[in-house]
Amino acid sequence: MRYLVLCLVLALHLWAISVVDMRGKSVEIPQNLTKIATISDGFVEGVLTHLGEIDKVSAIASWSFKRDYKYIIKGKDKERQYAGLNTMKALHPWLNDLPCFNSPQGNIINYETLITSKPELIILRVGDCTVGGADKAALEKTLSILEATKIPLVVLYSPTYTKDLATMKDEMRIIGDIFGKSQKALALYDYITSIEKMVQDRVKNVVNKPNILYLGLSLALKKNGASAITYGLDTPESWVLENIVNAKNAFRQSGGSRVMLSAEQIYSLNPDVILLPTYNGYHPAFEIYESEGYSNLNQLKAIKEQRVYSLPWTPMNCSRRLEYPLEILIIAKAAYPQLFKDINIGEFALEFYKKLYNVDDDGAKMLRKTQLIDWTQQF
Repeated sequence: MRYLVLCLVLALHLWAISVVDMRGKSVEIPQNLTKIATISDGFVEGVLTHLGEIDKVSAIASWSFKRDYKYIIKGKDKERQYAGLNTMKALHPWLNDLPCFNSPQGNIINYETLITSKPELIILRVGDCTVGGADKAALEKTLSILEATKIPLVVLYSPTYTKDLATMKDEMRIIGDIFGKSQKALALYDYITSIEKMVQDRVKNVVNKPNILYLGLSLALKKNGASAITYGLDTPESWVLENIVNAKNAFRQSGGSRVMLSAEQIYSLNPDVILLPTYNGYHPAFEIYESEGYSNLNQLKAIKEQRVYSLPWTPMNCSRRLEYPLEILIIAKAAYPQLFKDINIGEFALEFYKKLYNVDDDGAKMLRKTQLIDWTQQF
């Protein structure tokens, strides 16, 4: 009997590998995984794509993998149409056919659907839109329910949760550990952070820093007397702006990532550069230049000098994903065009996608179009 128990214990160790997640918890994971459920808006899936393991995903929790995003922006005398996708849906259309164990609103997990999909592993990224982490009690409840399923659970903490971009290194390494590919995952981290370092090296001696304002546009905000939202000093967006790009956030207060601004407040800030992030849809520079809804802002310095830039389309962008260096590079060139005049961002993006996702030239062009940054071919 004792011999039989010993054999069972040995068999269990042969069957499983141990990975320490970002909670510091050791998680026993089956070898030769074939079915993984992800609670992520594209970061986990992006790393899995780079590692060649994306085919293991069998259930998802992000509706951005199922949606086609289309927008019509009306100008003074014409309108333009824009269509984008989550980069993971663009690369892997079959994700659309997987069970999604989340509500269409994006914040209620359907545990029955999750369990029915019979995953061998759950990878949860805290700080993405499905499980935000701001409410610690709600997070602990979610983790407790997931643990009760007895399905192995690996928890990652996104930069939105940790308030530190550098923790993406741990996220990538842990995903790599699951497949015995930690070195490949860390090499990916080194590549994307090399772009950060390149930007930092070019801007480190800048003295006259431009005032840059993020404006999340939404005509619905006007019902509340606001024209847009912006990001406070206590956000990852502001950290990127001030610590990587070495520019100045025109909004000099804290308050998180949804600070409403009236037209009067925006004029009082009068930024040198305006950035248009993904917020309640896609917003091209054309919208703020031409839309009647924003005509009350047309005397702003940045608008008069045509220094408004749309950032890459990133639906459900609660936290940074692998494509974030492109956003940094656009911001850097918007702030300091002379320091980056040798870099055509449209061309840079193609090489970036190739290294990230092992796609060919046509695949890279498709991703550039998907993120709605074809305009960067002239930037």
